[in-house]
Amino acid sequence: MKNPDNYKNLFKNPFLKHDSDWVKYSGIGIELVVIILLFLFLGIWLDGKFNSKFIFTLILTLVGFIGGFYNFYLTIKKINEERERKKDKENTD
Repeated sequence: MKNPDNYKNLFKNPFLKHDSDWVKYSGIGIELVVIILLFLFLGIWLDGKFNSKFIFTLILTLVGFIGGFYNFYLTIKKINEERERKKDKENTD
């Protein structure tokens, strides 16, 4: 029979760390898609409400792309700065 302490250690140590980089990066992609889709659907709704052809959809989708990618850039920059600070801290210790 196996030692029960091995099972205790299995559940104490998580499989994925909550500060894993892939979690941060996947969240950024989801944010980007959600921002663009929200502006797209808002544009479609406004075009239907004001009976315009596609002007609101076009403009708001463009605004969504610009805002989404700007948010993407700022988040990547922040993650990289955190990584550099961790790296510098580990090198000084």
